[in-house]
Amino acid sequence: MDCIKYVNSKDIRKYLYDIDYKLNVEQQFFLIVMCNFITLKEKISALEELCDFTEDSSMHSITNPVFSESLGLSVHEFIRRYICDTYAKFKFIKDFSTDFVYEAELMDSSSDDFQHIGYYRNYDNCLGAIRDYAEDEYYGKQNDFYRIRKYIFSESAETSDDCKEEVATCILSKEAEVLKVDCGSVSGLKLYGVDVSAMLISIPMPFKRGDIVKRLGIPYYSMDRKNHHNYSVFLSYTPSEIGQFDDSPVHDGSDILYWGLFPDENGFYKEHTSFYYDLEYADKAELEAINRKLIPLGEMEKGKLAPDLFFSAVSAIELNCQLQVLDAIDRLIIRIKELMKK
Repeated sequence: MDCIKYVNSKDIRKYLYDIDYKLNVEQQFFLIVMCNFITLKEKISALEELCDFTEDSSMHSITNPVFSESLGLSVHEFIRRYICDTYAKFKFIKDFSTDFVYEAELMDSSSDDFQHIGYYRNYDNCLGAIRDYAEDEYYGKQNDFYRIRKYIFSESAETSDDCKEEVATCILSKEAEVLKVDCGSVSGLKLYGVDVSAMLISIPMPFKRGDIVKRLGIPYYSMDRKNHHNYSVFLSYTPSEIGQFDDSPVHDGSDILYWGLFPDENGFYKEHTSFYYDLEYADKAELEAINRKLIPLGEMEKGKLAPDLFFSAVSAIELNCQLQVLDAIDRLIIRIKELMKK
């Protein structure tokens, strides 16, 4: 079963194919669940196929006792419980009850957050409204994602955000296909509670120190869209193929990190960031403003640029960015004066 195709990054995907890397069953499961470009139906189908065509084994990627509901399970049992929880969440979202109200939202290509469409008393009507947008010749092209939110019903739910108590959400694609479902604890659902974030998964990557990379992020997460793309000069990542980054026997998905040097207005800062193998090489031609400082930084990190030339290049880029800001301010002042004369 080919699960490399589910890697979010095209560059990591190509690298794994190039080195003929063989994924174990835990890595396969992780990549399927974390894939951002397949529907929920496709994920479930892939997971069922994974159980059918692989040998069961003990899980080695979960060691943190915080995730007690996941410890001690075999891989297949973990997958079956994950599928069962997903079906239960989706059923809860769709089930009608006068105790709940639904909200439909859209995220267009120019926005970094969802926008309100309308309120509905059941899932089908809410989905129908979203499909009307998705199938519209004009709006269908403008929107990237849709969201259905299920709230505990309140008479004032349509006029006040304060009274809404969200119990479930559903993310849908541009074509109104379900991508992800989630339920809060107030839903009252009895779930197994297995969580892929408990898994510490190591996958080899092609990036070397000094490479300029960008993190794709989750395309429908507001924060990831605001920071799109998050450029940096790659330093290292954990976990690596060599071993863990410290001696602690307890790790989880929050320890899947990459370290990079990020540009600031004046200089750079070192930061580690969670990621799910969604890093890609950045095209230098797409770098703008302070991100262009990453070019000389990357060359210096690779030993191809002397420190004095690096400082000169960075200073020149920073000065140019400052001049562009001042020029924009001058043009704004001129425009304001022109409007005041009218």
